[in-house]
Amino acid sequence: MSRIYVSLVLLFAALGWSVPAMASGDFGCSTSWKLQHRDMTGCDSMAILSPGNDTRVNLVLLIGRGTPKQAVTPLKSGPESGPLFDWSTFSGHAYSGPETTANLNYANGEGSRCLSNHFGTDDFVAAVEAERKVPERDRVELVRARRTLQPNCTAAVGTAPFAKGIQSPHGKLFERYLTGAAAFYAGDYDAAAMVFRSLAGADQSWVAETARYMLARVEVNRAQIDAFDEYGSPKAGFSAEAGIIDAAETNLRDYLRAYPQGRYSISARGLLRRVYWLGRRTEKLVAEYVALFKLAPEKRGIDAADLAQEVDNKLLPLLTTANTTDPTLLAVMDLARMRGPDSDKANDCCMTPIPLGELQAQRAHFSGNPALFEHLLAAHALFVDNRPADVLRLIPDAARQRVFDYLQFSRQMLRGMALEQSRDRNARGFWIEMLPGATLPFERPALELALALHDERSAGLERIFAKESPVGAPDIREILLKNVAGPQLLRRQARDGNIPRHERGVALATLLYKEMGHGLYQDFLDDLKAVPANAPVGSSLYDFAATDDPPLGVFLQPGNMGDYGCVSFRQTMMSLAKAPRDVTARLCLAEFVRVNGFDQSAFDSQPPADQLGGTPSLFPGQPYSRLEVYKSIIADPQAPARGKAYALYRAINCYAPGGSNQCGGTDVPRAQRKAWFARLKKEYPTSDWAQNLRYYW
Repeated sequence: MSRIYVSLVLLFAALGWSVPAMASGDFGCSTSWKLQHRDMTGCDSMAILSPGNDTRVNLVLLIGRGTPKQAVTPLKSGPESGPLFDWSTFSGHAYSGPETTANLNYANGEGSRCLSNHFGTDDFVAAVEAERKVPERDRVELVRARRTLQPNCTAAVGTAPFAKGIQSPHGKLFERYLTGAAAFYAGDYDAAAMVFRSLAGADQSWVAETARYMLARVEVNRAQIDAFDEYGSPKAGFSAEAGIIDAAETNLRDYLRAYPQGRYSISARGLLRRVYWLGRRTEKLVAEYVALFKLAPEKRGIDAADLAQEVDNKLLPLLTTANTTDPTLLAVMDLARMRGPDSDKANDCCMTPIPLGELQAQRAHFSGNPALFEHLLAAHALFVDNRPADVLRLIPDAARQRVFDYLQFSRQMLRGMALEQSRDRNARGFWIEMLPGATLPFERPALELALALHDERSAGLERIFAKESPVGAPDIREILLKNVAGPQLLRRQARDGNIPRHERGVALATLLYKEMGHGLYQDFLDDLKAVPANAPVGSSLYDFAATDDPPLGVFLQPGNMGDYGCVSFRQTMMSLAKAPRDVTARLCLAEFVRVNGFDQSAFDSQPPADQLGGTPSLFPGQPYSRLEVYKSIIADPQAPARGKAYALYRAINCYAPGGSNQCGGTDVPRAQRKAWFARLKKEYPTSDWAQNLRYYW
């Protein structure tokens, strides 16, 4: 039964009696492409110990694998390994534990006792079939009986013996064990305990060990009776009885003393932590986790990510700096307390960051890990006090290393950020020197982001796209192409057969969109020749990053698009190349943008200035706006009546149906829309658009 009892898994997401004030970020957000993250959003974690990380990420960086003494495999840059990530990406990428029955998710607790029945059947059958002192006839009957045990833990059932006619002494031990198992699954814990207690000294090794372990499980399940609601969350005000908690602890300790390396020892330690959590015995719970932290990852019996999840659920809601001196737990709490008032977690809102004096008072607790304490001081200086000079004083230059563990990497990344903030001319060289040692998952992409941010802000965009560039992460390169690159660079990338197809597609889509919208009509026609005749057509260019092939075929669409009776889009652009002020062609370009949903396109939506892609675009001209096109036609005394009527109609509809502008450009007040509405009705009463329009917004 090793798998079942070691499993103890998966029904309840027991998140503790209070919301972790510093814990994790399992909620929606958008990525901020920068290095310095003070506020936690949930999707901006990095391989840098910092306040903005999900607390679970920081804990894994401190306790997980990846020290210079361990073999590491270089991580190739790619969409699955970008510099910024959420918890699910991080925990699933490189921290899956060995495929053993001991590697299980204690963070969710034991849950329903019946979850173990399937694996219990397999282990019981294996034990019976391996016991040569049980004759074949008894073995067949015991296996049959175990497989008929299909408990329903939503209701108590009878516990009558299942096997019949068992004659051999060892067979009778297995038969009696089945009686106890049936009582356990039925929720008759007194009967189950009596059976398992009687078998604890059996002369069959599997029965003896498993019975002693099950005796402990009985008490654990007794301790959580009526503890959880229908959703698996702890009931408000629940408190397990001290006597039951004591009994569960005693039985688990007894098992571990008798079988320190037993088949259920890892499971028993996980249950012991659960018992301490149920009993609110924080000091003992802390001691268990600290002991796990000190073990090598391969000896813990629980994956680093699963352990971090468990700590986040079960310990951090109960923990303060007053009831632990462990440097790992203190570091996790200290970093969380450096967050600013803009953190998305409600309990973090408007909190006062940890004072420097309080942090410095912890120095003695970090006597065994001074590098971690220096990192915390440097993080406080950078994220809270904005003193980059202090960071440079606290963290010496150690950029040239064969390999970085996560603490070493974090320290040097803080130093690099301080160099950037101080406008040190050596900042770029520092990032370059770090590259060879960035071999652990998510380290290299973080450095590539650092380099890209530096080069973008120092007129070095061409370096990022040079043949020998170390920046290969697709997301980073495509953000810069969409937001910053000029036509020459976009055209070069679109035509370069040596770069990935997706990047070529992004470059060409960006080039064509901006040429189209910025008035470079002949250039558009020239570059349109690069679009294959069979290019895919998507509903919008917004989803190009999620597709294998950006939907470039949208630029090849035939005529009759929209409501103005337009010719093909290529013909429209040919007309604009000859006569840029042609009203019909301008309205047809606007129809192309409207019908394809390109208003306020991602190609023309600049990120914030402190993020990647936030510097001014090198593409000439202004972002396209349908509203500005309509305004200019409405104001043009030479515009034909049909075109002016349609421009009025569409300008008003830019605000439908909620009154907010969907067409870009400079907003106009409601009074102006009212005047346009009146003008359309008065001057062009016979037009279809005047007759169809009944409201203004």
